[in-house]
Amino acid sequence: MKDRKKVKVMIIWAALGAAVLMIWGGTLVGLRSGTVLQPETLRYFQPEFLQRAAEYQQISLYLYLARQAVTLFFLVLVTWWATGHFQHLDIHFPRVVVYIFFFFLLLHVITLPLDFYRGYLVERSFALTAQTPFLWFFDYLKSLFVSLIVSTFIFSGFYTLMNLSPQKWWLLAGGGFSILLLLNAYLYPLLIHPLFYDFTPLEDEVLAEEMMGMASRSGIEVEEILVADASRRTHKANAFFAGLGSSQRIVLFDNLLENFSPEEVLVVIAHEMGHWKHLHIIKGVLMASAGTLLSLYLLKGLLGLMKVGPGPGVIPLVILFFTLISIVSMPLQNGVSRVIERQADREALILTRNPEAFVTLKVNLARSNLSVVQPHPLIKGVFYSHPPVMERIEYARYKFRDPEGF
Repeated sequence: MKDRKKVKVMIIWAALGAAVLMIWGGTLVGLRSGTVLQPETLRYFQPEFLQRAAEYQQISLYLYLARQAVTLFFLVLVTWWATGHFQHLDIHFPRVVVYIFFFFLLLHVITLPLDFYRGYLVERSFALTAQTPFLWFFDYLKSLFVSLIVSTFIFSGFYTLMNLSPQKWWLLAGGGFSILLLLNAYLYPLLIHPLFYDFTPLEDEVLAEEMMGMASRSGIEVEEILVADASRRTHKANAFFAGLGSSQRIVLFDNLLENFSPEEVLVVIAHEMGHWKHLHIIKGVLMASAGTLLSLYLLKGLLGLMKVGPGPGVIPLVILFFTLISIVSMPLQNGVSRVIERQADREALILTRNPEAFVTLKVNLARSNLSVVQPHPLIKGVFYSHPPVMERIEYARYKFRDPEGF
């Protein structure tokens, strides 16, 4: 019986490891293969831009894979050591909290060189950042502080639930995580975004009037749209929808307002209104909660097979498990995200009734952000949370049908 359990455990870990290697292998194949450019692509983008965007993506993904490999190597080593030497020690809860805190701190220290190389040096070499090294490190330390506090809180709570309820901890942890997701969605725009950006209301009265008209047609209420001073950090243009209830807001980067036409900005706002109208944040929270609960149930079964109890040594093993699960589930998560983004694109086209502005926006955003507009299918399937630029252009030009028939 023991041998069978050991075999099952080995099969589970081997399957997760093999799935990760398949994703990494597919990524490398996609990077080395490139894509055969369609004539339609060259209608909008010069070959020089496409080559430079491909170089940027290639470097970024190689560094991303390197960071994943370093992280997994560290987690495997710590898990092996902790479950063998640390699991059955009687350690008071405050020391467990300190142990979790320094575990995550050490992980961040190990990956810091890769984070700096990717986050600053690569961005600077492609003229995409406006940051100084000091500002980058200052932002990094703020992110590190938030990450350490949140991670320590989550896994300390997880450890507590495992000890208080050895049979139902997975169910309680799933419910607690769902509550944290809701709190995060509500509080993130209020507490975390202001650490990195200063926000001001949109002052363009003509644009604001157009915005309110679109909101009325969409059946949503928008009190204000905020502008973030992102140009202090990046030359990339962007916008996002965040928050729940009273914390909901649409945020535009200031360089988007400065460098794009009013018609293009309206398309951006309409896209974010699409997320608002279709309750994408709530749906995202529900899907993440369901996925987490399923993962926790599988983890409980795995820990039972391994006969690993709720000791302090279980924490690295849990983190390793969820790290592998997050990598393996990335294609599914991004596939769902692309469906959601296509829904918001459709809403943007309905609200603005301006497919030409939609197309020019996608072209100019791609140039601003150095985006690969026609990625290899393997790269798209794993990493693209939004439809590629050329797919979005083709949708607006040839596939979109407005229900009102404008």
